[in-house]
Amino acid sequence: MLYELPAVEHFDVKTVQEALSGLSQYGDKARVIAGGTDLLGLMKDRIQGPQMKIPEVLINIKAIPELHQVTYDPNAGLRIGAAVTLSQLEYSEVINKKFSVLSQAARQVGTTQLRNMGTIGGNICQRPRCLYFRHPHFPCYKKGGDKCYAAAGEHRHYHSILKHGKCVMACPADMASALVALEGQALINRGEGEKTLPLQEFFLGPDSFTETVLKSDEILAQLLVPDQKWTHQVFLKHRIRHSSDFSLTSVAMVARISDGTCMEIRIVLGGVAPFPYIVFKAEEVIRGKEPSDQVISQAAEASVEEARPLPMNRYKIDLTRALVRRVLTSIQGSAY
Repeated sequence: MLYELPAVEHFDVKTVQEALSGLSQYGDKARVIAGGTDLLGLMKDRIQGPQMKIPEVLINIKAIPELHQVTYDPNAGLRIGAAVTLSQLEYSEVINKKFSVLSQAARQVGTTQLRNMGTIGGNICQRPRCLYFRHPHFPCYKKGGDKCYAAAGEHRHYHSILKHGKCVMACPADMASALVALEGQALINRGEGEKTLPLQEFFLGPDSFTETVLKSDEILAQLLVPDQKWTHQVFLKHRIRHSSDFSLTSVAMVARISDGTCMEIRIVLGGVAPFPYIVFKAEEVIRGKEPSDQVISQAAEASVEEARPLPMNRYKIDLTRALVRRVLTSIQGSAY
């Protein structure tokens, strides 16, 4: 590992259009940078492959005003600029009051220093934590190689038990699971305008070289969340070291409880699939019912029913089941 940045051109831009112009001009040589907590590490370690080049140009979007803003309107909902830091989310009054699953998730990302630098856009778009991907000597599938070294190698921690394919990495983005639970959308700026899509559609499957739909000439500009209808919001995460590690497994849950009945619920798993994994079967078990012990146990079992673990990460089934049980139990006492 070199731990020293290669030679790179660095441009500050003040508008989204300037950033898009830079991406169009430099093509695959350029990358957008805000906090840089993931990108700079990859560059220092010279992580590259047939489908993954080390950037030669960095386009700094930290000076674009609208990308730093958190705004809320009861009619339009919540808008979060992609360059908003995780610390901003952690301490935002409106988010803590109305979208608390986001502040709970932000609070559990990394260390204080990383949260002060890291952005919500960067958290969502970060690359896999797989040690083979992160090592310069392994031309793995995600770099454009023809082999996933983790499938038959080390895959205890940051790899999938659900929906894995040619690559067995697990999505490391805590904020993504929370946003998907809130039915969030991604606003993407591109040369010919902008487009909006549900955040669960922002992520690609395990057989793609990249983890998201973002193209080299596009920018994730904002995250949009509809006005909340949820009476309960919980995010739980289990990791190796409590202070700073990535998820072994996590659960984001939002629910609407009325007269002791779970009228609506969203349960999204993180750290166990290549993308935020919506547990539809578990939701169906508990929706429209009183969250009794029996119903909660059935929902917890349903959450891992489709799990197909690798030889060394089977423990994630029990861990995930336990976390789902905990988030559902949290609504039990306040269901009346």
